[in-house]
Amino acid sequence: MTSHRVLQLNALTTAGCGLGTVATRGDLHALFGLEAPILLDAIAVGLLAYAGALAFAAQRQPVSRQALMFFTVADAIWVVASAIVLLLFWPQFAPVARLLVIAVALVVEVFATLQFRADGRIAGISPQVA
Repeated sequence: MTSHRVLQLNALTTAGCGLGTVATRGDLHALFGLEAPILLDAIAVGLLAYAGALAFAAQRQPVSRQALMFFTVADAIWVVASAIVLLLFWPQFAPVARLLVIAVALVVEVFATLQFRADGRIAGISPQVA
């Protein structure tokens, strides 16, 4: 998969996640043990901004290695942060909220891996498959 396509798909899924968070703001916060949706609103805005940055980077010809690595690291941070949030707030989360955090983290990890592999192709490094 090309670096452009990976970033485009990441942008699309990130925007979908942000829009889904906004669309379900009336109910979603309770599943995460929150009294109000303000934290999830802020996350949704951040996701939409991140999706915009991904889409912008995907339009660049060529996609720079720096951009790919930036998004790879940012996605890896999301995955690690998701694990930390689950560890800290497991009891407060409804089972469906736990599942959502895990599912999103898995998807984000796939994008981080695809972006990392695309960066290797740009650098002329053939990715090793174990």
